[in-house]
Amino acid sequence: MLTNEEILTEYFKSLKDPIYAIETYLETKDNTQGGFVPFNLFPRQKEIVRAYESHRFNLVAKPRQAGISTTTQAYMAVKCAFADSDNPETVLLIANKLKLAQKFLRGIKDYLLQMPRWVWGDDFYGTPEKERKDIFLSNSKIEVELPNGCQIIAVATSEDALRGYTPTYLIFDEAAFIDNGDAVYSAAMSSCATGGKVMLISTPNGMDSLYYKTYEQSKSGKNNYNIIEMRWYEDPRYNKGLCWIKKDDKGNILEEINEFEFINEKYKARIKNGYKPTSPWYENMCMTLNNNTKKIAQELDVSFLGSGGNVIADEDIAFHEQNNVEEPVWVDGREKEYWIWKKPIEGHQYILSSDVARGDGEDSSTIVIVDFTAMEQVMEYQGKIPPDLLAEVIYEYGNLYKAYTIVDITGGMGVATVLKLLELKYKYLHYDAPRGKILNSKKAQLTPHSKDSKIPGFNANGVRLPMIANFERMVRENGILIKSRRLVSEMKTFVYRNGRPDHMRGYHDDLIMAMCMALWVLEHSFKKLEKMEKQNKAMLASWTIGSPNKTPKEEDNTGFVSKANRNKKALKKPKFSRNVSKNMQDPNGDYLWLFSGFK
Repeated sequence: MLTNEEILTEYFKSLKDPIYAIETYLETKDNTQGGFVPFNLFPRQKEIVRAYESHRFNLVAKPRQAGISTTTQAYMAVKCAFADSDNPETVLLIANKLKLAQKFLRGIKDYLLQMPRWVWGDDFYGTPEKERKDIFLSNSKIEVELPNGCQIIAVATSEDALRGYTPTYLIFDEAAFIDNGDAVYSAAMSSCATGGKVMLISTPNGMDSLYYKTYEQSKSGKNNYNIIEMRWYEDPRYNKGLCWIKKDDKGNILEEINEFEFINEKYKARIKNGYKPTSPWYENMCMTLNNNTKKIAQELDVSFLGSGGNVIADEDIAFHEQNNVEEPVWVDGREKEYWIWKKPIEGHQYILSSDVARGDGEDSSTIVIVDFTAMEQVMEYQGKIPPDLLAEVIYEYGNLYKAYTIVDITGGMGVATVLKLLELKYKYLHYDAPRGKILNSKKAQLTPHSKDSKIPGFNANGVRLPMIANFERMVRENGILIKSRRLVSEMKTFVYRNGRPDHMRGYHDDLIMAMCMALWVLEHSFKKLEKMEKQNKAMLASWTIGSPNKTPKEEDNTGFVSKANRNKKALKKPKFSRNVSKNMQDPNGDYLWLFSGFK
């Protein structure tokens, strides 16, 4: 029996560090060792507990049998056991089925019963009679209440079932499998309006409306979720005999590396360099799943891809995500609408493409700027803005990069954008044939501004499918370096619906369409411009930064700048004034070019 001083010492140790409490007082069942063992957290499990402590919103992506649910159950048992009776915890458990939420509750109860009796106070500790007392003041399949006032409740996945609660912890187990997940989540989050921590735990289940969307929005900086991605090879129970294999395009093994160091940072480097992990446990699990590629991707590899039906192949998306995607060096806007990777480079050619939305609906207006010389994305905008105000954004960045500019007028929404650009005397606009019934009602507004029987703007009627096919080819061949995580995110949900390339329900393809148009015009209209030598020289000079007297770059027979010329460095740095920058994010003046342009 501990003295009061010893109890206080243990109490404050456990209160300060849940990892200490878990490893000191709890046991867990480990099938690989044939029974109950001390709950010694391995490094990644400890990271998850620390994340629960540090962040209000956490999303855990995990493989099967990773022990993340049991880690979370143990963590919640500690938080409830050591909670202050003046400020008790209320924990809501939500799963795709009520029975699974009840199972999660049973796991927490099992760990609560392992806690030392002194945790519950003098009435439950010190004599045999006291220690026989039930620590649960109320105890059912769906709810328990503890002596310190803490409540843990398993609730059904319906909007009505969540009303009336004010949780301090909201846990979604197998969140990707919850039917109507976004609606359930919205109802649950309304109960957390005044505070409370939220945990989304799951293996992937394709591009669902709750778990995947929350994951992707966090990756794009659109929400405050902290992402924790657990891999099977980070679990010491499963990485015995870990080996890394690299294959060529035909599936032939190029190299095998046996793992001896087990360092997570080295894992990431090997994945990026094209190696795939395997182990006896992994191979056995693949056989258990009948070598089903989709099941392996989701349940073992923690991949949202592999669900099939994507216009862009999973491996091509993964390649860009691992090798080309970068965090922007400059982010601006209230909703982080503006992303910039590179400033204009003297001697490089640029093309700007814009997909226009109304500004008050679900779709966003988008802009992408491609460095045609290096064939890489350098700037992106995605936001809800009226078409005429979008024209002002295009005017600013189009002039900054001196970018040949494509504005989609197919559905008529972009007509207001084009008219505003004409009013601003913008000089880099693309002109196209006035075909298509959709455009007829708006065509009259653009006809007075026509040149050579073409009207300003880009008309996708009749070319949408080949335009998307061209985009798919460029992505597959790494002909365009895609830098944006937002664009890659759209690629993951760009699928065949009734045989037609389109975004999944609840998702969007606005950035994809902008990039499709840019690559299509580069591939086709640019070739036609070459034949018109006088216009070609004038136009290419106008959209080449800082070099009005230079001739166009040599092209190969695909219509793109030759590889020899793509990565040439500028001959000299652009000139700009250091006195114009007032931006607090740029104290050293590294991005004065955003405000001053070029002299």
